[in-house]
Amino acid sequence: MNQSKVRFELQLQSKELVVGHDFLPDEEIVIGREEDAAMRLVDDAVSRRHAAVRLAGGKFLLRDLGSRSGTNLNWIRLEDGESARVRSGDRIRFGSTEAIVRLPGGDGPPEEPTPDAKEISKAESGVGARAEVDDFKTRGSLLLRLNASGTLEREIGWRDFYDRYVPLIKGFAGRAGAGGEEAEDIAHEVVANFFRASHRFEYDADSGRFRGYLKAATLNAMRARWRKRGDRVNFGEHDEIAIDDSGRIEDVWAQEWTRSVIERALDAVRASGKQSEQSWEAFDLYGRRGVPAVEVAKRLSMSPEAIRQAKSRIARQVRAEIERIRAEEG
Repeated sequence: MNQSKVRFELQLQSKELVVGHDFLPDEEIVIGREEDAAMRLVDDAVSRRHAAVRLAGGKFLLRDLGSRSGTNLNWIRLEDGESARVRSGDRIRFGSTEAIVRLPGGDGPPEEPTPDAKEISKAESGVGARAEVDDFKTRGSLLLRLNASGTLEREIGWRDFYDRYVPLIKGFAGRAGAGGEEAEDIAHEVVANFFRASHRFEYDADSGRFRGYLKAATLNAMRARWRKRGDRVNFGEHDEIAIDDSGRIEDVWAQEWTRSVIERALDAVRASGKQSEQSWEAFDLYGRRGVPAVEVAKRLSMSPEAIRQAKSRIARQVRAEIERIRAEEG
């Protein structure tokens, strides 16, 4: 009986090259410099056996194999043997090789929000302790607040909405060639259109994720603008994507969405107050900037082991918050 395979691809940024592998269920492959690696990266900074990817339960898991230069997932270092889930649009650095994950068949099944992620979500959104768990699984709590009858709650909801999504829309529009002011205008137009329609907007995860809704709204605003300019598909001479190229559009939107989600997760975890400033600095220096643990330990008067523990604890919280946002919004 033939087993269906699931495609996993890495889009290498410096070489504009895509490497991939078709996985069978529970298969694990090696990424590295050695010639017989299933996914070979020709880079002296990449170890011969640098990392491994496994397909388990429909989910792709990335694990560092003790590489000398490290593996970073979404700008957070993986410890030797540490495993983390990867999705479309995720960014991975193997040594000096930067890559973006592409999963043509989709990301696979969603994750259940962890207790930490639920608490961070409540603190971030102002949702009371009596809120139903389903609010965090199937509906966007911010979108519910946008339809609130209370003026102050609605005002806060719209302020959060603007802060969350305007940078995402601007980044995407910029990669389609829109200049700074043009990208800003597009973002404001999308938000204004959503505001005008919000009284009749009903967020239903079963009929489509909010991520897809926002992408469609952004593309509609962009297309309306270029039609007014004489059917020009893009705004600038140095655009990266054409907004009528659906395949490339989805890749770039996934990348920009991932960047936005990571930044929001980092902000939410830091604002939650679940860790000390010293622990956060240890996480930032060692886990994100790649400063050696021994050097960070001297700087912060902590042991190297305490540095690693702080990094691992906060990294788990950030990844859990990333999963919560993805489950809620797409």
